[in-house]
Amino acid sequence: MSGLKFNEDAARQLERVYLTTDVVAQRAETMKQLALSPGERVLDIGSGPGFLCESIAAAVGPTGAVTGIDISSDLIARCRSRNPPDFLSYAVGDATEIAEPDASFDVVVCTQVAEYVPDVDRVLAETFRVLKVGGRAVFVATDWDSVVWHSGKPDRMAAMMRSWESHCAHPHLPRSLPARFARAGFRLDGATVYSILNLQWHDDTYSKGLAALVRDFVARKNELPSEDPKEWYDEFARLSEAGQYFFSSNRYIFRASRPIP
Repeated sequence: MSGLKFNEDAARQLERVYLTTDVVAQRAETMKQLALSPGERVLDIGSGPGFLCESIAAAVGPTGAVTGIDISSDLIARCRSRNPPDFLSYAVGDATEIAEPDASFDVVVCTQVAEYVPDVDRVLAETFRVLKVGGRAVFVATDWDSVVWHSGKPDRMAAMMRSWESHCAHPHLPRSLPARFARAGFRLDGATVYSILNLQWHDDTYSKGLAALVRDFVARKNELPSEDPKEWYDEFARLSEAGQYFFSSNRYIFRASRPIP
């Protein structure tokens, strides 16, 4: 699906990032956009560490049902290890071939996942198929051009981020999502921007966890001088100590629905 492979170690690293204050706050905003009601049936495409599924389950309650699917068996195993309630289930699944019946969900959510799937239009088609008429979908995606990350060596920063872009199939997906929704048959109901801003470098920030992922991914590609990824990463602590650290990134949240004929 992408250049990122989530084995057990990577799954554990991703889980730590998803527990930072920044991502917890983003998850709360996603829940706000979902506007769930008790008893609803919800599908999370690319459920990752499962934290959003757990929040959804708390909102829909035992009269509802939540299903999380992810391509990574290691991530699914970590979700199941937390002993979810009976009405929250997880399965290894492909976003382009969802093993669920037509019109079986009230809500489908997909956060930071569609951009990793080469055939993203198929993801939208499958989302449309499994939604009930009148059902709604929430998609969250990053445009990697929206990242502003200060460095004393801007040329190296630009080279690192260019190399990082290949970690996903569609690094600028939000720009085309409205048109893609329309082609899939959806009605676009709205969109909003959620920004993450870090002015310090420490473990409870999204950007520090992201930086480790970027460093390791770019190092494996061997496109840049071998010392660049480590030196790029190490600079951030020095910038933070000097009061010069700056990171911001935008998440684009789209709300769509399957129209009632």
